[in-house]
Amino acid sequence: MAPMLQSGLLGPTDCVDFGWTEALSAELVAEAVQEHCAVYGPAPVVVYGAGAHTTQYWSAISQLNVVAIADKNPALWGSRVKGLAVIRPADIPQYAGHVLISSRAFESNITRELAASLPQVQLLPLYAGRLEQQLQAWADQVAARVLAFQPDLLVHTPTHVMENLPASFFLQLKRQLPQLKIVTVWWDYDEENSAAGYLDYERAVLSYADLVIENSNASRLTRMHNNEHPYQQHTNPERVIFHPTWFDPSLFYPISLAERDIDIAVFGSRVGERGYWIDSLKHAYGDRFRHIGGVSGEHRQPLPIEEYANLLRRTKIVVNTQTYEFRQQCKGKVRESIQCGVLLLEQDNSETRFFLGEGTVSYFTSKDDLLKYINLMLENENILEDAIKKQNFFYNKYGTAENWTRFVLENI
Repeated sequence: MAPMLQSGLLGPTDCVDFGWTEALSAELVAEAVQEHCAVYGPAPVVVYGAGAHTTQYWSAISQLNVVAIADKNPALWGSRVKGLAVIRPADIPQYAGHVLISSRAFESNITRELAASLPQVQLLPLYAGRLEQQLQAWADQVAARVLAFQPDLLVHTPTHVMENLPASFFLQLKRQLPQLKIVTVWWDYDEENSAAGYLDYERAVLSYADLVIENSNASRLTRMHNNEHPYQQHTNPERVIFHPTWFDPSLFYPISLAERDIDIAVFGSRVGERGYWIDSLKHAYGDRFRHIGGVSGEHRQPLPIEEYANLLRRTKIVVNTQTYEFRQQCKGKVRESIQCGVLLLEQDNSETRFFLGEGTVSYFTSKDDLLKYINLMLENENILEDAIKKQNFFYNKYGTAENWTRFVLENI
């Protein structure tokens, strides 16, 4: 939003913020757990989901008689979360006849999968019905603002595909405002799991959007434009362009190396493969390393954007990793780090290489490579400064709000 507003290329604007807050989620989870406790009492329960949602809301979830945690990720089987064994979904009936589904974004998909594979167990949702009610309330709020403002352009950036306003909402707006053009930003994708909702969401967006910005993965657009698997049912794929977001230049900007007091940091939730790198860096560098942000534990809250940007500016070296094997992305932290003049060490992936080209940032493929490079930078500040300057050409070439916004407007 901020670069578009700061570009000077738009007329009068209005912005509407809506989405799930941690307070709202905590309230809904607590209500749902109390309802389940009243109905099922001390009956043994398996929690489905060994990730951030379960740890974030464990104080409420643990009021049930939880005996195990199930997850479909084989890498987690045999481990423990909150002192409980992580088991295969197929083994759930051996532990309990009730399953609490601990996921907001994927609750409906998990419900369908478990109902088909384990019809003998009782499924206990946390958000069923509540999410739909909230989406309708947001739709009413946004529609009133849009119709009052009468814009020529609507830019929509949903926080998650399962929390997107329905296509019918946007199509109705276009019937009411014939001049309206709609731009939507895609942040994530999943080509492997049709039940995850990403592909359905993309098809819905392409039914109403005049332009779609693919924010993190360029290579899949070739397959999409050619209607190759899994995009055979995507209509109007030519409306999708690769245009990674630039960020608010009043927040993301460099300061001198002498002002930076954080040596090494990883930003973001401890999800997927990122946990391995966080543990490795903590073990190697102790207090010189910081894991910042994310919502992967009950005491971790999302950072306000101003605080996040400030911490990023104060960091000398940011280590950025991919999270899941099934998805390679040029993450937002790549551009945010470069905007802040931080030395970016990036886990090797084709999408970042495509976006930045060769010779811009340093990539690593193993722990030994990463630690060797960090040691070199920390031992010689001149080498660190030179490596940062090497990245600056990208910022100087691309880092203007006007350039980013002009490209969007020209492509509409």
